[in-house]
Amino acid sequence: MKPFKVLFLFSTWLMRLSVLFFIIMRYWETLAFFNYKSIMFYVAALFIVFASLLFIGGFLKKERLTLISSLILILVTGYHAFLNLESGIDHNFAIFVMIGAICFYFLSSGNKR
Repeated sequence: MKPFKVLFLFSTWLMRLSVLFFIIMRYWETLAFFNYKSIMFYVAALFIVFASLLFIGGFLKKERLTLISSLILILVTGYHAFLNLESGIDHNFAIFVMIGAICFYFLSSGNKR
């Protein structure tokens, strides 16, 4: 059976939207409190800014914004997954592995259409 190549564009946009939606739902409250003394405020800010840039990068012809934002998201996701590793490997760790894998996909493929 052959893959449905017509769904490729839809699936890449679905991945972009899912990363943006997850990060906004997870970190919006942390960012809204404006606790500048907390490291999680800066992690949340990096997540929200670069997830938005990953989404915006899909509209551009050049891949630079997608590549840079996905690289930063991989690094921040790895850092946050490392912080959550203290509580053990659980569903939170699995979610960060999936987000990191999606960002790694965009780092390796860019804006492939």
